[in-house]
Amino acid sequence: MEFVDPIYNKKDLTLFRKKLRSQVNGDRNLLFFELGLATALRQSDLLDLTVKDVKYGIIRVRSKKRNKAIEIRLNDRVHSLAKAYIDSMDDDEKLFKFYRSTANRFLKKAAHECGLEENVGTHTMRKTKAYHLYIDSGYNISLVMDLLQHDEEGSTLSYIGWKKQKLEEELSAHDL
Repeated sequence: MEFVDPIYNKKDLTLFRKKLRSQVNGDRNLLFFELGLATALRQSDLLDLTVKDVKYGIIRVRSKKRNKAIEIRLNDRVHSLAKAYIDSMDDDEKLFKFYRSTANRFLKKAAHECGLEENVGTHTMRKTKAYHLYIDSGYNISLVMDLLQHDEEGSTLSYIGWKKQKLEEELSAHDL
């Protein structure tokens, strides 16, 4: 499996969202990305969501990988996007009717169009949420570990790209 990065710069997220929205099925693609950012769910869990899972703004699922119950309240902006998207859908309908490869394709296309250096894929949303939560929480690693359902601090820091970014910064500034 290929390593993907978080989107490190929050300013890049605005352009990324615009590129997703301008694609064929842009509203769907944008909602997939926004739900991934808002919830930090794995792509397999996102692809299993039904209309009723997001309808009331609280997502309650059991993660496939860890078999743990997860409950996440959507913020108003993401909930509004979801409500607009599901307006004419039935409660038991799958929210997203595509495969992981499709998601990878439209995410990579948006990243390319934005000129992002990061390697983007379906885990980018999860990693981006965790990376920025880590910084915005004052480097509260246990909060991020809970979000990601991780058990080890070191693997969480590697997962969110923190070690990679810090190493790149140090190496670029180091001159012998």
